[in-house]
Amino acid sequence: MRSKIGEYKAVYKRAGWKGLAKELGPKAAILLFLFFLIKGLVWLAVLFGGYEALS
Repeated sequence: MRSKIGEYKAVYKRAGWKGLAKELGPKAAILLFLFFLIKGLVWLAVLFGGYEALS
């Protein structure tokens, strides 16, 4: 799984979203988008939880 995400990131950096969808298919673009969305939500939950614990 980690190697796939790394491959998707490399294609995204080189060719952007449109190139990612064209080279690896729309499924890869959706997976990468969801990966970053979930990663961001986890960070928000950690930061909000830490803020709530300190308050």
